[in-house]
Amino acid sequence: MNRRAFLKATGSAALLPIMPDRLLAGSMNFHRRRPSDTMWPSESAWKQLNDAVGGNLIRVDFPLSVFKTDPNSADAKRLAEDLKNPYFIGDQPGLTQTLGWVDAWATQPSAYAVAARSADHVAAAVNFARENELRLVVKGGGHSYQGTSNAPDSLLIWTRRMDGITIHTAFVPQGCEQPLQPQPAVTIGAGTTGMDAYSAVSTEGAKYVQGGGCTTVGLAGLIQSGGFGSFSKHYGVAAGSLLEAEVVTADGKIRVANACTNSDLFWALKGGGGGSFGVVTQLTLRLHDLPDFFGAANFTIRAASDDAYQRLIREFVSF
Repeated sequence: MNRRAFLKATGSAALLPIMPDRLLAGSMNFHRRRPSDTMWPSESAWKQLNDAVGGNLIRVDFPLSVFKTDPNSADAKRLAEDLKNPYFIGDQPGLTQTLGWVDAWATQPSAYAVAARSADHVAAAVNFARENELRLVVKGGGHSYQGTSNAPDSLLIWTRRMDGITIHTAFVPQGCEQPLQPQPAVTIGAGTTGMDAYSAVSTEGAKYVQGGGCTTVGLAGLIQSGGFGSFSKHYGVAAGSLLEAEVVTADGKIRVANACTNSDLFWALKGGGGGSFGVVTQLTLRLHDLPDFFGAANFTIRAASDDAYQRLIREFVSF
């Protein structure tokens, strides 16, 4: 199957297991169940899901509601200070790191969240959402500019706790008839942030993994969105470092995708958008030699003229 055909097929087939029977029968009223619906899952159904995910089901609270109910309270003042810390925000299932441009969207918490710790937990959540016609969203770092990592009345797969990191000196993707050349790599859980990866790979491992400049960003979302970073002029975008992924697709299957196995899915994950083709649970990325010099500087530029400013920008881009 060529890539164009793959995109057409997955764009429809991946949604088929989730679609209500009435839509498949021809109705155009696409519907997701909400808490006010009579067919919303019962408390016993939610308990069964909680058991299936090892007690990691969370009823999501919206921390920002205190600013409406009691804006002058000590809790509101404390939260206002906490919100200055992006790591605090990342630890809240009901918050996101960004808001929609020009008020395009605002953070709206899910009804429940599965704080997944394994691919099996993710598969259980996907199956539950499909069987109960629930809207399903996925959040790692919570930086989606399109707002795809949050939705009201939804079931959230929250990957924040899937942050395991394993460094390989000679990684070879699975399923290749002729084994590929082993190479240094790192396998990260879907909840791993840039800071987590840089600490393990660069600080402790003396290697470099292509990530972004913002260290609170989840690498799974970054890679699925392409991923421009500090050394992209030399190493390319972060998606170009992807060697293998573990993915839960809409049918609840746990699949491996790489250049040899499910290669079309592997291609689509490298920039196709987070949560578009499945829920990524694990990624293996190519490692590079650590650059001799790197760092960052923040400063204010005042140029003598427009021409001087343009010359400065040209020098910066060519550096």
